[in-house]
Amino acid sequence: MRNATLGAAILAVAAALTAAPSHSAVVISKGNTVDTIPGLTGFSTTGADMDNLKVTAAFSGGLTQTLNWATTGASSGGVTGTGWSLSLSGDTFSAPWVFNFTNGNGIGRLNTLTLDGSDFGQITVFDTTDPSPGTNGSASGLDFAINSGCTGCNGVALYQVAIAIDPNAPVGDLFHKLTVSFDPGTGPDTNWSFLQDTDNDIRKETGFVPEPSSQALVGIALLSLIGSRRRRS
Repeated sequence: MRNATLGAAILAVAAALTAAPSHSAVVISKGNTVDTIPGLTGFSTTGADMDNLKVTAAFSGGLTQTLNWATTGASSGGVTGTGWSLSLSGDTFSAPWVFNFTNGNGIGRLNTLTLDGSDFGQITVFDTTDPSPGTNGSASGLDFAINSGCTGCNGVALYQVAIAIDPNAPVGDLFHKLTVSFDPGTGPDTNWSFLQDTDNDIRKETGFVPEPSSQALVGIALLSLIGSRRRRS
């Protein structure tokens, strides 16, 4: 009787798992190209700290659009495109990036989303989970992860342009560029959100790119000026 009861329980669990909706699966991948910078501004950035981040969205209906991120409030920012928008309010370590379809699904599914902070005017840094503790001055990061919506979405989150803090080699947790590519037919066509932590290259606040021979000294001097910036616990 005990075996029969156990067998029935196993079958019930298996049936429940089979009936459960599929969950999104996004594989994390990291490239090898390296960008050397003098330092970081600190552990904490918000939606208002990513001005000029280049956002490119490509849709199955044929629309591809690139926009520059802009501040919209004390801790918020975003972009508004043709039939879509992307915004974030709060600290990127915990607040979701919200992607809205502002014209229903008239533009089709989202095929790819690229967030590019590699140009001098953008300087946003994507801080990933591993390795930990990671680059000195970056604290704990957070990999790209779907937060809500996008049930059944599958794809790859590719981090490119690895960041090294001069004069050290890259640790492998900081990157200037993130591209999320969804498998055909699985990209979102309704509102969804995701999580991704960011930091900022110190060049955004200084507006100065030091010569290679002086990057280390300048980085140390600048870091001494930002000790009062709020640190994430």
